Amino acid sequence: MRKALTRRRFMQLAAVVPPAALAAAYDAAAQAPTAPSAGTPPPAPLPTRAAAVVPAHSAGPRRGGTFTLARTMSIKNFNPLNTSEGHYAFQRALFNTPIHYDAQLNPQPDLAEKWDFSPDGKTMTLKLREGVKFHSGRELTSDDIRFSIEFAQTNDDSTSRALYKSSIREVDTPSKYVATLSFNTVNPSIFDLMDMLYIMDKETIGSLASTVVGTGPFKIERYIPNDRVEMAAFKDYWEKGKPYLDRYVARTIPDLGSLAINLESGAVDCIYEPSYLDLVRLKGRSDKYSASTGAPGASMYNLAINTKAEYLSNKKVRQAIAWSIDRARYCRTVLQGIISPTCLMWPSHSWAHFKDLEGTIGYDLDKAKALLREAGLEKGFETEILTASKLTYGFGELAQILQADLSKIGIRAKISDLESGQYESRQSKGDILLTVHSYGRANRDPGTMVTGAKAWYNEKEGGWTHFESTEYDNLRKEMQSTLDREKRKATARKIQQMALDECFTNPVSPRSKGWAFANYVKDLKYNMDNSPWVSDIWLER
Repeated sequence: MRKALTRRRFMQLAAVVPPAALAAAYDAAAQAPTAPSAGTPPPAPLPTRAAAVVPAHSAGPRRGGTFTLARTMSIKNFNPLNTSEGHYAFQRALFNTPIHYDAQLNPQPDLAEKWDFSPDGKTMTLKLREGVKFHSGRELTSDDIRFSIEFAQTNDDSTSRALYKSSIREVDTPSKYVATLSFNTVNPSIFDLMDMLYIMDKETIGSLASTVVGTGPFKIERYIPNDRVEMAAFKDYWEKGKPYLDRYVARTIPDLGSLAINLESGAVDCIYEPSYLDLVRLKGRSDKYSASTGAPGASMYNLAINTKAEYLSNKKVRQAIAWSIDRARYCRTVLQGIISPTCLMWPSHSWAHFKDLEGTIGYDLDKAKALLREAGLEKGFETEILTASKLTYGFGELAQILQADLSKIGIRAKISDLESGQYESRQSKGDILLTVHSYGRANRDPGTMVTGAKAWYNEKEGGWTHFESTEYDNLRKEMQSTLDREKRKATARKIQQMALDECFTNPVSPRSKGWAFANYVKDLKYNMDNSPWVSDIWLER
């Protein structure tokens, strides 16, 4: 067993870092896409399974070996529908989905061989592969599709519960290998949902705290909470010839600074979301390592504000805070210039990104002071910035930069830098004033983000900003009520303008979730959530 190294222990060892070399290559070659179904909005180019850093290698994958991945985030449980970042490491290893996206956001067969829609677009029929087995040995049937959807709609730990509940009205199983999904209206985000619907064995669902059974290329062998999950290749996996690896180990190394140390010492083969400093440094050592900034727009750095709290319920106060965020400085210094700042909610590659609105909110402390005067708070007030520097790179630094600038306009903000468990618990309860965090779903269908990312939830849905607006709710529903791209785009613009005015959720920049790994690791690919396709990985050593 390879043990994690601390920084102190590493410095005690002989140096292993050679001089910096040329920058690592990034290869984003994509699979050949298939045409989307009639009525489906044209997809945007985003990296998914085919996106990878692929160093030159010999012909053909080699079989065998153990691949060890390390990241700072721990596993809460084995519910794959909880999209906590600690869960990305096992989602595509233990599970499959009915449909998955390719690199152009075109739907591709996975557990479902094919699908079609009724003429009115309100019914989707899935034809499942025959002979797919769960790790328990039981065959997958349409009942498992129905169970997983109903579980996603009702389980409190399902991150997108509201989205599944509002989108899918009923699931029928007319035969063993056919499932029919019914919608109240046309459903432009249904392929997003199918790409995220990890199918679990309905007969062994009772112990998610410690194990789970899926249909994926690996099955759980051993789980040590807050340390590792060890997975062995599933010999009856339905994708013939895969996986290539014998074993896959997902490690938790809570100390962000130790991730790169463990990669460079050989304790792990790959690290996910190292610091930006380490990512830039490792990209410069292409003789040994490959690096990538990950799926673009998968997540966004953000400042959320409690709209029901004292002082913060005043829109002008929230606007003053928004104008005090030095996004450019944050990107230049903390993010090492890899990422550009933005005040817009959707990333630049999205069809819902409106370039002409960029800069609607910038960094202007004089304007921020004027807004506070208009709110009758020229003397400022006290507040709290909730963050978790150990959880994610950049969270602590963003809180510090904001704290310093808020003090210049009279807002005295105390930083509460909590352990990840406490931080996530307070956020989930909406127990915040200001909180530094990141939201996901940004690189999927734009309607999925405003209905599936909790940062954009309303008060009734349990959003931690406690924002309430009938107009906002109606716009989100309107965006999901048609397949017409131009109509949806017009609605998205209204939502974006409202967000810039209300300032309950304040984007700062895309959050790059980088990868770095040894050059002997081949064909590392990931989906839009940065969940690795471990079935494709092989080792040249």
